[in-house]
Amino acid sequence: MSVWKTLSDYRWPIYVGGLLAMSVISSGVLVYVATRPDSPRPIKGYYEAAQAWDADEAVEAASRDLGWNVRYEFPDGVPHIVGMPRPIDVHVTTREGAPVTGLAGRLFAMRPSDTRLNQTGALVEIPQQPGSYRTLVRVDEAGAWELRLDTMQAALRFVHAARVDVAAAPAASQETPR
Repeated sequence: MSVWKTLSDYRWPIYVGGLLAMSVISSGVLVYVATRPDSPRPIKGYYEAAQAWDADEAVEAASRDLGWNVRYEFPDGVPHIVGMPRPIDVHVTTREGAPVTGLAGRLFAMRPSDTRLNQTGALVEIPQQPGSYRTLVRVDEAGAWELRLDTMQAALRFVHAARVDVAAAPAASQETPR
């Protein structure tokens, strides 16, 4: 009975000590998780990107003022093997609907939930379809992806970003052709 009486008499200091101990232990766990070798790292070049934020924001505003429309699509009828790059078509038109030709640049495919899956691909203009461009990037995981377009047309820089939902790739058939 003396143990219960002692606990009862000193319950407030025990509560305060327990709260302090929980705080110290949780801080220790956070330090361990942040400093282990396989912990996620911040985005590469984040400091340099922060320094260039004003210039990037001005380019985005100028791109919005152009009023160009961008449409991303995964072409049908093009075979795709999981683990290999897949084609993404980018269609760019003016505000009036005319195709925009002569763009050169890159498409960045970023997975917000896992930055290790981020990909970059160079745009190639499709000769038979004015205003249409194709690139190959590895986009296998189903779910939300962010596609960012960074292009140049002569001295004009055009950027665009959109969130795209990617459907799961159909499972490959295990049957052998006869």
